[in-house]
Amino acid sequence: MKRIYLLLLVLAAATACSPKATPSDSQRNSDIVILYDNDVHCSVNGYPVMAALKAEMQALTPYVTLVSAGDYVQGGSMGAASKGGWIITIMNAVGYDYVTLGNHEFDYAIPRLKELADSLTATVLCCNLIDLNAGKRMFKAYEIVDYGGTKVAFIGAATPYSFNASTPSYFQDKNGVFVYSLCADTYFDMFQNYVNDARNQGADYVVAITHLGDDVEFDPINSQELARQTYGIDVILDGHSHNLVPERILTNKVGKPVKYSQTAAHFENLGAMTIHPDGSISLKLIPTKDYGKEDPRVRAVVDSLKAVYAALGTRKVGRNEVLLPAKNSYGDWLVRSHETSLGDFCADAFRMALCTDIAIVGGGSIRKDLPAGDICYDELFNVFPFDNKACIAELTGQDILDMLEFGVAAYPTDFGGFPHVSGLTFTFDPSIESPVVYDIHKVFVKFDGGPRRVSDVKVLNSQTGRFEPIDPAHTYSVGGTSYLLRDAGDGYEMLKGKGRDTGPSDLDMLEVYINKLHGVIPASRYGQSQNRITIK
Repeated sequence: MKRIYLLLLVLAAATACSPKATPSDSQRNSDIVILYDNDVHCSVNGYPVMAALKAEMQALTPYVTLVSAGDYVQGGSMGAASKGGWIITIMNAVGYDYVTLGNHEFDYAIPRLKELADSLTATVLCCNLIDLNAGKRMFKAYEIVDYGGTKVAFIGAATPYSFNASTPSYFQDKNGVFVYSLCADTYFDMFQNYVNDARNQGADYVVAITHLGDDVEFDPINSQELARQTYGIDVILDGHSHNLVPERILTNKVGKPVKYSQTAAHFENLGAMTIHPDGSISLKLIPTKDYGKEDPRVRAVVDSLKAVYAALGTRKVGRNEVLLPAKNSYGDWLVRSHETSLGDFCADAFRMALCTDIAIVGGGSIRKDLPAGDICYDELFNVFPFDNKACIAELTGQDILDMLEFGVAAYPTDFGGFPHVSGLTFTFDPSIESPVVYDIHKVFVKFDGGPRRVSDVKVLNSQTGRFEPIDPAHTYSVGGTSYLLRDAGDGYEMLKGKGRDTGPSDLDMLEVYINKLHGVIPASRYGQSQNRITIK
């Protein structure tokens, strides 16, 4: 990794100042307003509101910039149906100035990311995505804007855990060798280099636009640690953890304050940062539903794209007798730490549609509740918006035991790889320290030899209808997604390359299974989870 570190030093020195807003007055006497969002996840109805707020601010000051801290092209059916293209069209209509990359910007693979970035009128800032074959960053690390004599540097950065939070194989060549780096091993030093360079270029303020999150328990490289291990950053506008943070004061490496904010997610709030003429900085979140204004031009763009999608999205595929939840009433994920009726349904869909012995679905692949009532195609799309392919893998009982052990290693922390199962039951004990050893990207490396959390694993015997103890030496057919069984998503390195695509998508599995249920998801079967996972 020494090569990457030296490369970053060269790249930092090559980043240029590029003024995007330089009104003629030599002495600024107006506010600088930086509007921001994070983790919009295709919630397109917020864009006309953000555009209206931008227009209102532009009527008050000539110094207005709009930025996004990532995760905009994925997470909803309009993003998935267009592989992000419609979202970029809307963002261009709003007039974003700078964006960074969230982990879900990688979900359509890097060639598509390049296409989307090329069509985006905003400048993509990402200091830590390195093309190792080309020996250079894929995007600009930072840019400096001159607001009437006050210079503000915007530095963008993605989470280095995008490797396993998206799909690891997207960052590798056909031989499984990583050909892209997200600089996990040099992250804070790298970021400091760009801060120093921006300051040397004359930046009066440094604003970090990051997709790191503030989860200090499970993500060692997080926004709070970024503040603690660097100096010279004034504000961190963050995303990834979906937290509502109007303003938090962090402390940097030399004891100085760093302001921090997140808007939650799904356009619940609009962020507004102001640098006042006296040099002070304020942060404010505006609830989107309370703002009460929309830009009619952007609304027209959103509605026209919705109309294009509607023909596909409104097709009825069945009826659901009971709500199948992905989150609880507070908006917290259920499917990332516990068995749920929705997880049971999704896993059953793979097992029944693919006719496998068992099926396993990671909770992070399940993105939304499946509501009660008539089900349209759009609602299935919202549950599985990633267009993963259905996969079958032939795994030994020992492979499955290892897979389950890794799947519960993070508990009670939310984990996108938490396993929902069909044709299988198991118990795990969270009081036992997990024996899983991770690499720097949170990818599985090995077990440390200590006691395991998982026990009492049983597999359904389709002939007798009874669950029998798993045989570590026996080979079982396992259904799931290409993300999990082929591409080692969420860090399941022990599964890499073991699955074979069957052709249909994960969403098709849901529709096939609903047809097998004669068009009705019964409350008698899915009114509650089926106790396939026992937590001691």
